[in-house]
Amino acid sequence: MLRFIICEDKKQYQDKISVIINKVMMPYNFEYKISKFTEYNEELSKIIKNENEQKVYILDIELPEISGLEIASEIREEDLDSSIIFLTVHPECQNDIFYSRLLAIDFINKDKLWQDRFEETIIYTIRSLDKKRVLSFEFNHNSYRLPMRKILYIEKIQDNSKCRIVMEDDSSYEINQSISNLVKILGPSFYQSHKSCIVNIEQIKKINYADSTITFNNGKTVYLLSSRNKKGIREYVANY
Repeated sequence: MLRFIICEDKKQYQDKISVIINKVMMPYNFEYKISKFTEYNEELSKIIKNENEQKVYILDIELPEISGLEIASEIREEDLDSSIIFLTVHPECQNDIFYSRLLAIDFINKDKLWQDRFEETIIYTIRSLDKKRVLSFEFNHNSYRLPMRKILYIEKIQDNSKCRIVMEDDSSYEINQSISNLVKILGPSFYQSHKSCIVNIEQIKKINYADSTITFNNGKTVYLLSSRNKKGIREYVANY
């Protein structure tokens, strides 16, 4: 699960940030949660120390008692993988963030265009996180960790409860998961093109809607597009 942590002491900004996150995440079948804080507290400290979640922090700099910069420093002491976005009315602090080596994705000034910039940054963040993700599973007493970005598609094995994962090098692996369960696990770059198949949007080179075929970047062409899903995948690809 992905958790967004908003550290902002003004409710009007908290609400606007939440609306933008929900808007960006709406097209994706991607499990996430939003946690809101007006100040640093014990609950936030526990989240920072939790290693079992992928996290995106949205930090205001001016907060009661402990600033967003100090919170970011604590985050980086515990965690170098989570994403940090600063959203503030203090543009003069940008150099402090740079020299502190906090590895922030963006520094956004709360001017009249901040919402557009923030939406773009969240989209960029989600796609960047998605490229780093792996699909971990066990099959026949073997453990696998497959980079999701290298998966072409996953299809249900006929008359079987298992699925087959096909990679960009044409290797394949079986997994004891249903299509419906895998849809919940996979990130926003995957789309269910058929009741028995999930495809990786970033691996698609061409979609032929006339003959219901999908051609991937490695040249492989398959019949994995159902009539009822043509409109959906067309819109999804256009908005991705």
